[in-house]
Amino acid sequence: MKGTNIALGPMVNIARVPVGGRNFESFGEDPYLSSQMVVPQVLGIQENGIMACVKHWAANNQEYHRRTVSENVDERTLHEIYFPAFKAAIDAGVASLMCSYNKVNNVYACENEYTLNTVLKNAWGYKGFVMSDWGATHSTVLAANSGLDMQMPDDSFFGAPLAAAVQAGNVTRARLDDMVLRILTSMFSVGIFDTPQTGDLGVDSRSPEHTKLAREIAAKATVLVKNNDQLLPISPKYKTIAVIGDVGEKAPIIAGGGSGHVNADSLVTPFAGISARAGENVKVVYAPSSPVADAVKLASAADIAIVFVGTTSHEGTDRSDLSLGNGQDELVAAVAAVQNNTVVVVHTPGAVLMPWEPSVPSILVGFMPGQEDGMLLYPFSLRGFSYSLHCIVWLLHMYRAFVAERSKAPV
Repeated sequence: MKGTNIALGPMVNIARVPVGGRNFESFGEDPYLSSQMVVPQVLGIQENGIMACVKHWAANNQEYHRRTVSENVDERTLHEIYFPAFKAAIDAGVASLMCSYNKVNNVYACENEYTLNTVLKNAWGYKGFVMSDWGATHSTVLAANSGLDMQMPDDSFFGAPLAAAVQAGNVTRARLDDMVLRILTSMFSVGIFDTPQTGDLGVDSRSPEHTKLAREIAAKATVLVKNNDQLLPISPKYKTIAVIGDVGEKAPIIAGGGSGHVNADSLVTPFAGISARAGENVKVVYAPSSPVADAVKLASAADIAIVFVGTTSHEGTDRSDLSLGNGQDELVAAVAAVQNNTVVVVHTPGAVLMPWEPSVPSILVGFMPGQEDGMLLYPFSLRGFSYSLHCIVWLLHMYRAFVAERSKAPV
């Protein structure tokens, strides 16, 4: 329908840096989980005649200085932490792979003989093609001979300069043939040559089935991290619900920024979704994050308060810290001081600090829910929700170690 023949995903970088700007695109910190999650995504993309492109190879942990930083990683750690999800994607038949901006052990990832040739193509027998991230190609001869097959998004290194390098014998014709073979084989493997490409990128390809699936995925990805006194699901005895916070209506947070951004033309806010779900016998009222006094007044008069807070992140930069910012911690503390039945819903691209946690009975972490944010039906039904606090606590310990290490490094 869209006429696309490649999807630049899945993204399987390990969230080793808790403030990493693109963590929201990944499958988290666990190499095993990432390996399990990437396979059905690759298969799902490619069974529709579209090439998947697993990214970003390799050890691409941060956006901070991403075009110049060298990720210096020993071989065991590479193979145990950073490589497994890519290996799983290759075993699943992924058609393409994108090399990253960063250096790996002082060599740019898109001209790295060890990662591209030694591991990927020789040890693992990868038959697909390697494309560069946008602007991540730094040479012609070194990149081509080290295993890069396609430069994106232009031909400044792999156009006329590559032709000249082949003519001069600096890149063999056999290597050029290998590039072409890998690209064409991948295209044939998903049926691109068998089915004429049609469609329009501007076409609205959404359907009721897609919307329902997006809603189910967002709901199942929401994590209940605390539920003292079984405050959730909300009891029918509560007749007035106060929805508090900009994230709940005024400025919803549904996705991160950059290439993983979600263009939501039909966003339903949490306030609208809860209002629709509550029914005629329940009054749902709303107050933004400021002035805090108004939010506190509304919350104190209600039977229960649901405070929506959050933060986001963007490609090209990391978060400066793990705090929610914008006075949101103070908002939660103020509401919890006057309302014993306070639920906090956090939308976040990764780990966040929760200094107010001891004062609130229930916490839901919704991460980046997408366009169906307000239709998750939380916190009225928790069937299918997972319960976890351990991952967040572990991340906080890792964050403290990360801050201590980064403070030693020059800016």
